[in-house]
Amino acid sequence: MKTNIKLIIGIVTIAALMSACGSSSPKEKEEHGEHEEAGHGEEDIVSLTEQQMDAIGLKMVQLEKRTLNIAVTASGTLELAPQDKADVSPVIGGIVKTINVFEGDKVRKGQVLATLEHPDFIQLQQDYINTVNSLEYLEKEYERQKKLYEEKVGSGKDFQKTSADYFNSKSNAEALKAKLNMIGINSSEVAKGKIFPLVNLTAPINGIVSLVETNVGSYIEPLTKVFEIVDNEKIHADLMVFEKDMDKIKVGQKIYFSTTGVADKELEAKIFAISPAFEQNPKAIHVHANIVTQNVKLLPGMYIKGKIIANDVETDVLPEHAIVTEEGKTYIFVKKEGEEHDHGHEKEEQNSEEHAHESDKDEHHEGHEEGKWGFEMVEVITGATSNGYTEVKLLKPLPKNAQIAGNGAYYLLAEMGKGETEHSH
Repeated sequence: MKTNIKLIIGIVTIAALMSACGSSSPKEKEEHGEHEEAGHGEEDIVSLTEQQMDAIGLKMVQLEKRTLNIAVTASGTLELAPQDKADVSPVIGGIVKTINVFEGDKVRKGQVLATLEHPDFIQLQQDYINTVNSLEYLEKEYERQKKLYEEKVGSGKDFQKTSADYFNSKSNAEALKAKLNMIGINSSEVAKGKIFPLVNLTAPINGIVSLVETNVGSYIEPLTKVFEIVDNEKIHADLMVFEKDMDKIKVGQKIYFSTTGVADKELEAKIFAISPAFEQNPKAIHVHANIVTQNVKLLPGMYIKGKIIANDVETDVLPEHAIVTEEGKTYIFVKKEGEEHDHGHEKEEQNSEEHAHESDKDEHHEGHEEGKWGFEMVEVITGATSNGYTEVKLLKPLPKNAQIAGNGAYYLLAEMGKGETEHSH
């Protein structure tokens, strides 16, 4: 009997001990839970000392309302309209006698670029003179036969033959006259008996000679390009706008663009035409804009990249440098309330015993740095960017007058990465 009682007492004692070891007080559970929660939250917190903040020139900013220019990005080239560039070719073949211009020379409409010579030029003028002279005789004969025919004196056969000869000769004279005028020879002077041995090649537009494709003594075939002239003063921007942005583009909108040919300068243009034709590869439309910026040397074919100012909106913004991108998401760093502290200046409410206790603790933490600021990494959604500011949309509300790191965000991101690496070890 005594043995049974001792056995029961032993079992009860063991159970009590196990219960005591496996349980904890509500206070202990609460403290343990708070510790886990605090540890989890610290993953998105990074701290900087005042010395670090001074070193990177950290400035604090707040969300502010600004009017942003919503822009459509586009790229293209500088082009000339068809009427602002010209090829110069001889109508009939000839040998180059003189060349009066070089590539890069500025020329005016009608200016002589080169002269050609060939026996055919002489023959053409001689044929015209002969035709004009014979036409005078045929015209008089035609009038005489017509009068005889009307008076019933002359035969109808003679009148018909004279009439045919006269009108054929007149038509031939007009054709020869047109050819002479086409190659730049004054037909009126030729009709008076003057012969021009040379034919002039002249500039059809004002502009700059961009190409010379011949030399003295060369024979130029008819309709062969000899010179090219471009009027670069009328150069315009030809940009490609993709299908998704077509509805945002209108005539009259401003364009700001840059080109490698003009370093460190943003140029301005204004849309004057939008092509109705839709390109299939890539799926885009041509947008043509007159260049507003003056006194800039631009050439056709230059590659350009710019933005079309499509709309103005008022929205919440932050400086561009306040925003970082990490794994496809965007973040800002918000100063934690109460995170600024300095262990060299304790609160007056602390009693001397607590102050002494805290001082003893500080002596045993050699790595502790005073005067730290804490920043929380907060995810946001960004929108348009203009003039150094970016639209920011919050995923959760921030405290009123929240302080945000206005620059050095990537430094904070790097510091956070260091902290995570150390924590993992």
